[in-house]
Amino acid sequence: MNTSDNTHPIDIVVQAELPDDTSSHGKTSAVAYVFSSEATLLASAPLTEKGEARLKFTATATASNLRVLVGPATTEKSPSFDELMRRGALEQHLRYNPRQPVLQARFKVFPDIWHCWWRSACFVKGNLLKRVQIGGMWENFPVCNATVEIYEVDPLFIIIPKLPELVIERLRELIIKPRPFPEPLPEIGPMAKAPLRRAMPSEHRLDAEGARLLMQLSDATELRYLAQVGSRLQFQQALIKNPIVIRPLLCYFYPRFVTKQRVGTAHTDECGHFSTLFFQGCLNHDTPDLYFKATQKLFGFFDVSIYAPTPIACHTWWNYQCGTEVTLYTHSPLAHTCSPCPPVVGPEGHGRWVAFLAIGGTPLSKIYGTSQELRDTKPPAEVAAKLGLTEAGQPWGSLLRPRLLFSNELEALGVRYYQVSWRRGTSGSFVALKDGIQHYYRHDVSTPTGDVPAWTPYTLGPAPVADGSGNFVPDLTKIPYASVAPEGVWDTPPSSGEIVEHLSSAKFPTNAFAPGLVFHEDGTIVSGTTDESDRYQLKVDLFDAQGQPINIVAMGIKYVVPDVPDLSGTIYTTDAAPLGLVSGNSMVITLHVDNNRCFASIGAPSIGATLADPCCGLLISQPADNVSMPYTAYHPHGFAQYSFSVVRGTQAVVSRNSSVDDPGTLVNEDTGGGTAVETVNNLMTLNPAPGCSGVNCVVAGFSENLYVDSMATDGWGSELGYDASDVRAFVLSTVALPS
Repeated sequence: MNTSDNTHPIDIVVQAELPDDTSSHGKTSAVAYVFSSEATLLASAPLTEKGEARLKFTATATASNLRVLVGPATTEKSPSFDELMRRGALEQHLRYNPRQPVLQARFKVFPDIWHCWWRSACFVKGNLLKRVQIGGMWENFPVCNATVEIYEVDPLFIIIPKLPELVIERLRELIIKPRPFPEPLPEIGPMAKAPLRRAMPSEHRLDAEGARLLMQLSDATELRYLAQVGSRLQFQQALIKNPIVIRPLLCYFYPRFVTKQRVGTAHTDECGHFSTLFFQGCLNHDTPDLYFKATQKLFGFFDVSIYAPTPIACHTWWNYQCGTEVTLYTHSPLAHTCSPCPPVVGPEGHGRWVAFLAIGGTPLSKIYGTSQELRDTKPPAEVAAKLGLTEAGQPWGSLLRPRLLFSNELEALGVRYYQVSWRRGTSGSFVALKDGIQHYYRHDVSTPTGDVPAWTPYTLGPAPVADGSGNFVPDLTKIPYASVAPEGVWDTPPSSGEIVEHLSSAKFPTNAFAPGLVFHEDGTIVSGTTDESDRYQLKVDLFDAQGQPINIVAMGIKYVVPDVPDLSGTIYTTDAAPLGLVSGNSMVITLHVDNNRCFASIGAPSIGATLADPCCGLLISQPADNVSMPYTAYHPHGFAQYSFSVVRGTQAVVSRNSSVDDPGTLVNEDTGGGTAVETVNNLMTLNPAPGCSGVNCVVAGFSENLYVDSMATDGWGSELGYDASDVRAFVLSTVALPS
């Protein structure tokens, strides 16, 4: 079969008049398009200075009905018909006639139309980050090489009239008789740390503020009045005028009625940043409401979704102000990230620096002795007493991982190596840390389906370095400049364990150098364990290619520390010297290390001199009797918190929480020192379980639970295995039981 018999050459001449066009901008930016009746793009051409374009193409006989458009130029290779019409393109229909060699289409584009083609532009920018939990902390890592799709959600004046009658009536009921709403979950925001903190309220989801507004529906007098007596149209208009209240309702109950249209596409860079322009069109005067989706290539060729939260109504950025920055967080295990790249700003623009950023995930700006803010805002006596502790009063323990960052300018100065060493106290010799440090580089690996990324560890040191005279300088670590990577680029690996390794600049195993006390069940100290808690110091030094010390003054190099509360954005720094952290060519910081274990013990409950039966845990009692419940929560230096509770059945009837702040003694805020006292009547009746009100217990079982939580941290979290707990059960009976 000859396929040429089914195709026909088509020639269309488009003439567009743009009145009052005093510049050539409008004409040169306008484009003529031709689509099939099924909205398939067949051809396009820009308008000339005279407002003309000629479209020549070959089409099948099924393209007898043609749709010719004049509209704005787009960045898309094949713009869609819907997008052009949304932006205000003008349209004419032509019927193809094989006996008519040339078809013509004439347009008159008035200024209000062609002006809005470009003036309705909206600039969108943002960040795509992956939330990774390391220890007890959430860290942000940029998602690079991802495609972000931007959608415009229909405004309320379009959504509300589309709602079915049953939905409108249901909204009337909710507004006339407001009901309690579920407590919104805390957001994990960019500032969230361990313990998690609620992020600032945002308009793109139902937050605590939105829930509060919903609970105040009864105060919306006009809205409630129209819900009671207004017509459908009047009630719809009232809903549209109260967007802050209505959006959460859509999120909770009717998200399926929210529709969207894609208006733009962007791509993330190595730092997870993306930006693009989209055009709202001539007929849309509403502030845009935006929804975002993101995909990334898996195995180098397969697009997978890594961000597409639902329902849409709960994850829309309502009333988006063009040009403002959005931050999207993905938890997808398929999302691969790149190395964090927040810029570090040296003090007063100084470009030659070594930044001692953090211990694990805790920046030095949160440590007494290395924080300018704590020095300037706290009494000197407090700063001296808490030297080396975190802002929250935590000591350090287990394996500590200092994090350093080096200015790229140091490479041209010949700075090639660094060394981190330690000592106990504030005097004596330092000893170099020797545990290996690995950095990960990303490179492509060929597979039958194409290249895929791989992350490979590379050991930077510590290792001996030849000094050029036949000797070696021990325990030096390479500075990970970009040129040091064996191939590819340095990059954050996928798993959290590898990320921790990649971010580490040294390893300080305090549990080996400064072990702590361990306790038997009776509270006696395990033989051979000693209390080595104290203030310890870490020292940083720089070296050249031959392992010779760098004179930082001669080279104009500064040691700096962060001057911001976290490391998630631009890291502003301050000179470490005024803080007393620079000695000669070295930087020295102090950390308070405490690896002591906690101790927890619950004594036998008693009434007067009568202890609970050790075999059955039974106490015969009267309702007015006082039950004494002793317990011991202990840490050698008070660096712990504890919780003590008594549970009857499934309900807590006693709860105590406090800090272990009186070393060496029974610790509790109750009078009697470490003993909770309650009457039998209270223990039997307090906090009844659902459905148990009015039930009088004459015999009840109780569980005593004590947990002592060590405050020591490794910079990522406090789950170091230093906690202690105890549990004990007893039975109260107000009636005599058979023996």
